[in-house]
Amino acid sequence: MRYTEQRTMFTVTLTPEAFRIARKFQSQYDEPEKARQVYLNILAVYAVDFYCDCMGIETDLEASDSLDIITQSLMDVADLELTNLGKLECRPVLPKEPTCYIPSDTWENRIGYVAVGINEEDRQATLIGFYPAVNPLEMTEQVSLDDFQSLSSLLDHLSRLETAIKFFFSNDEVAVKVRERLDSEPISEIAAQLDRIYRTYDKNDWKYAVRDLLASYLTSQKGWRGATTVLDREEFDESQQREFRDLAEELLEKLGEIWSEDEPEEEDITDTPTPTPKTTPSQQPAIVSATVAPIEGLVNLSECLQNPQNLPKYSFQTLESYLRNRDEIQAFRFATAPRSRRAETENALMSMTGVREIQLAEHLLALMLGCQQDSANSRNDILVRLYPTGNNTYLPPGVQMIVLDESGDIFLEAQARRADNWIQLEFRGEPGERFSIKLALAEASITQNFAI
Repeated sequence: MRYTEQRTMFTVTLTPEAFRIARKFQSQYDEPEKARQVYLNILAVYAVDFYCDCMGIETDLEASDSLDIITQSLMDVADLELTNLGKLECRPVLPKEPTCYIPSDTWENRIGYVAVGINEEDRQATLIGFYPAVNPLEMTEQVSLDDFQSLSSLLDHLSRLETAIKFFFSNDEVAVKVRERLDSEPISEIAAQLDRIYRTYDKNDWKYAVRDLLASYLTSQKGWRGATTVLDREEFDESQQREFRDLAEELLEKLGEIWSEDEPEEEDITDTPTPTPKTTPSQQPAIVSATVAPIEGLVNLSECLQNPQNLPKYSFQTLESYLRNRDEIQAFRFATAPRSRRAETENALMSMTGVREIQLAEHLLALMLGCQQDSANSRNDILVRLYPTGNNTYLPPGVQMIVLDESGDIFLEAQARRADNWIQLEFRGEPGERFSIKLALAEASITQNFAI
C-alpha cells in the first residue's frame, strides 16, 4: 500500500454538460476578456454545485445571478444560491495563481466565498478553501489563498446560519421583535452578518456592533449594512438607540445559547488532523495496549466494487442509503463519495462508498470507507473517514483511527482532537492486498479487516 498525502481540498471532474453551459454563455460576448470571465465563473459555480450536492446542501442554480444573462453582463459574479441560506460566491483561480480575485461587485449580499482552482487541461476543478464574509470596508480584491480556511469551516458556517435562520423564523419573542423591526429584509443576510460579528469582534463589542447592524437596515440611505454607526445618524434619537441596544443584547443572548452549544474550547488546533505515515517501532506513538476485538468477517472490496448492493452482506450500507434512512445527518454534511468520473469521458469509474455504525465504548460512531478503482492501471484509491453520529457535532477527543498492513503494523493513523468533526486517512492499494482499520479510544478498540 502507498501513503497518499492528506487532502483538505475537494476535486471535481467537470462534466461535458458544465463545459457546454459555460461555452453557451461565453458565446454571448464579443469582448474576449468578458467572455473568458463568464466562462470560468460558470465552471466554478458548477464545481461548487457538485460539491454541495455531495454534501446534501440544497442549491438553486436558477436563482443564481451568475446564470442570469443581464446581471452576468453588468457584473463579475459567480454566485451559487443555497436554498434558504443565501448566496455563496464561487471564485475561479487559475493554476499557479497565489491569490483569489474577489471583485467589489460581490462584497455585499454574500454568505462567503469559495476559491475554485480551474484546471482546463485535466478538465477538473478543485475547491481550495472557504473565506467567510467580512466587513466590506476591510475587503480587498486580491485575497491570498493562504487566508482561505478549510472546507470544513464552510460547513460549520452553514450550520450556524441554518441554526440562526431557524431561530429567526421561530415564535421566540426576540425573533418576533427582530422580524417586526426588519420587516422584509433578507434574514439570511442578517444571519451571515451576525455570524461575522460573532466570529471577528471582541466579545465586549458584540452588543454595539449588533446594535449598529440592526439599525443600518432602517437607515434612509442604505449602503453597506452597518458601515457607519448609529451615533453618527441624526435620524436616530436616544430612545431608538436604546431600543436597538436592548434588542441587540437580547439577540446576542439567544445566539450565544444556540451557537455556544457547538463552540469548542479555545486551544491551538488546525482545521484537519494530520495522518502519520508508517514509522519504526521506536517511533510509533503510544497506543493503548488493549485486546483488539475484530469485527466478524473479511470485507471483500473487489466484490463490493463490482456490486455495491453486496455491502449489507458485510454490515455496511451505501452512503446514499445511510443518509436516506436518517433524520439527523448534520455530521454527514462532510461525507463525500470518491470522485467517480474520468476526465476525458463520462464513463463512470468503478467505485463504491459504504458506511457502518460501530459501537466503541459508550460512543456510537460511523465509519465510512470509499474505494475507487482505475481499470487502466488497477490502482485502488481508498478513503476512510470516521464521524460522530446522531446530534453529536464532534468526535470524542482522543479517538484513533489506524490503518494496519497485512503484518499488523501501523501504516497510517489519525487522532481526533477536541473540535474535530471527522478524521480521515487516504492511501492506495493493489488488488489482493489486505489491510485492517482499527478504532481505539482509551482501553477500548475494535478492528475491521479488508481485502482489496
